[in-house]
Amino acid sequence: MSDRLYEALIIVKATGTDAEIAQHAARLEDGIKKLGGRIASTQSLGRRRLAYRIARQTEGSYHLIAFHLAPEHLEPLQRQWRLSETGVRSLILSRSQPPEAASAPKPATAATAAAVAA
Repeated sequence: MSDRLYEALIIVKATGTDAEIAQHAARLEDGIKKLGGRIASTQSLGRRRLAYRIARQTEGSYHLIAFHLAPEHLEPLQRQWRLSETGVRSLILSRSQPPEAASAPKPATAATAAAVAA
């Protein structure tokens, strides 16, 4: 089956230095590579205060990762991230089109123009 494009937001424990936090995030990225996926882009969003305590943490380091992975490997990846000691939370979304195209307004057609005029 072909790979799909996914986007994941991962919150990593913010304990330790910035280099240690980057290593923790890199370990979570290695899980994607071990399952045959490819990292498209990765972005560190920095440390932020959590809205409420999660696993005794009040602060987390946010990382946004875009990656290609076969759909059948998504569940093992989520399980691996859930069992990780350094990960606090993660959310994976399927990204069917680039974010620029998704947020652009659709051009008006003759039918919608007539409906608006009426």
